[in-house]
Amino acid sequence: MSYTLSELLQDAYTELGQLRRGQASGGSASSLTDAELAGQHSEDDWKGGSVFLAAGGAPPAGEFARVAGFAASTGTLALAPSLSEPVEAGMAYALASAQYPLATMLELANSALRGLGEIPLVDEYAVAPHAHTLEWAHRRPLRIDCLAVAGVSAGDPWRTLHDWDFVPAPPGAPGTVRFADALPPGRPLRVWYPATHPRLAAAGDTLSAAIQPELAVAAVVERALRWYSVRKGGDGQLAALWQAAAEELQAAQRRFPIWRPRRGARLLSARSF
Repeated sequence: MSYTLSELLQDAYTELGQLRRGQASGGSASSLTDAELAGQHSEDDWKGGSVFLAAGGAPPAGEFARVAGFAASTGTLALAPSLSEPVEAGMAYALASAQYPLATMLELANSALRGLGEIPLVDEYAVAPHAHTLEWAHRRPLRIDCLAVAGVSAGDPWRTLHDWDFVPAPPGAPGTVRFADALPPGRPLRVWYPATHPRLAAAGDTLSAAIQPELAVAAVVERALRWYSVRKGGDGQLAALWQAAAEELQAAQRRFPIWRPRRGARLLSARSF
């Protein structure tokens, strides 16, 4: 099952002790009302916070938004930007305070994922533009697979190519993949390559399957506590929490290592040419 940006942020907020869960009494695409909040807080107490709609079901399930204002008398949260569909009575939601603003947490989450290092990504080429060639401009691959039987999609028709090498290029230019033999025409390719995690922006954007959710959450929590500790001038208690989070991250890196494929390259020898 895919793990979304919305779920990652909610789990991180939970670990930070920032998430309150509730059930909507009603609302619209730009507001959420919870009668249980009415009269329990001051005006705009939740302004700057974040709202997450529980995943599952039709939109706006799984979406999130910033709290632009809070009407204390009715328990109504104004949302910005608006959700894709109106909030309906009975919808489960989660609410975080402004201590860790949503925009900041989005940046911290992406920074944390990049900080975990490179992960394997895959480009698939349905129509090979590189047939009959010995050289191909591409970023450094980890592995290159070729469809063994053209037109076959069932089972495991992919076979790993070995007779290739990579020649780096100057900064800003793609390197060159050099093949010992010309690639066969009409055979799709699957190219595995290392890169940092693609940016997550929308609520439904998914975490790479190479990273376990537990590792991602630990990384985001560590990055968030580092940010908050620096913001508060290195408060001793916060520094201790940050240190504990850093140790939790190290433990998670040992328990949930990033999955990486076996390398498929075999260095070309002089007799290959």
